[in-house]
Amino acid sequence: MISAQELDKGMVMLKTIWFALAGSLVMYVIAVPLFLADSAARFSPEIYGELRVLLYAVAAATLAASWLVRRLLLGARIPPKPTRSQQHPVIQRYTTAMLIALAMTEAIGIYGLLLFLLGGNRTDLLLLSALAAAAMTLYFPRKNELISLAEKFNRRD
Repeated sequence: MISAQELDKGMVMLKTIWFALAGSLVMYVIAVPLFLADSAARFSPEIYGELRVLLYAVAAATLAASWLVRRLLLGARIPPKPTRSQQHPVIQRYTTAMLIALAMTEAIGIYGLLLFLLGGNRTDLLLLSALAAAAMTLYFPRKNELISLAEKFNRRD
């Protein structure tokens, strides 16, 4: 079974990562328009419109894929063989699933940043960053999920 100390240490690490990635979304929304608003490359409205539709579709696909990948990783069997890591295998699995899902949702915010830099439209930056933030909120590390995963790991033994 996973010890309370290991559980707490893992949760602190996961929450630190989560807050760092969520903070980067805030920086995209606040700092980028302040410092790079004048340096945005202006595409023609037709090209920008097509790129906008494409990136919104990619954002939707990324959101769905992040949910699916996270679910698959958390549901996969945890191998019993030891690794070189000092972490419990359950914490390793949960951390991997969280990092991949959070990176994918961070990409949605980057799509908004890209649209802002290519077209100067702040609305795209705000909408896609808000979508990424909402997804990140859904993926916030939860102790009960980690405990549930540890229980499944122990039942397997």
